[in-house]
Amino acid sequence: MKQVIRLALGGIAVGMLVLALKYAAYRVMGSVALYSDAAESIINVATAVAAFFAVRLSAVPADANHPYGHHKAEYLSAVLEGVLIVIAALAIMRKAYLSYLDPLPLDAPALGLAINALATVINGAWCLLLFRDGRRRRSPALLADARHLLTDVVTSVGVLIGVGLVAVTGWLVLDSILAGLV
Repeated sequence: MKQVIRLALGGIAVGMLVLALKYAAYRVMGSVALYSDAAESIINVATAVAAFFAVRLSAVPADANHPYGHHKAEYLSAVLEGVLIVIAALAIMRKAYLSYLDPLPLDAPALGLAINALATVINGAWCLLLFRDGRRRRSPALLADARHLLTDVVTSVGVLIGVGLVAVTGWLVLDSILAGLV
């Protein structure tokens, strides 16, 4: 169980690093699609914190009030993750719509894309580790976090490709469309 708790703590650290990198990419480039990718990373950090507490709580032995243990805390963490994803999606849609109405040019696309690509690689590596160890330890919280990170990696790759197209073609409205799709 100590290893699962360490993984949950590691998830918080990795999530904060990836969030910082994605936010830096957004600030460097000004892309609303990169903003949406960074905003989704806030959810990654929040759900990593929830997974950490759920894993710690599920490690508490059974007691009079919980004769079968506290393992359901991990399932509640997985549900919380889903709810937070929906909330983030609504906030991102709002920003994408406003950007669609008034698109802005992109600054320093090569640097912004490189920073976001680094964050995506880190996220992908952590995702693979969580899948492996979540299955090995039968941890619903770690597996839910891994699945969430996998969707984040896939959308980040799509954002990188799309924002690259925006930089090459100059079609700024595509940036807003990508943000909405994320």
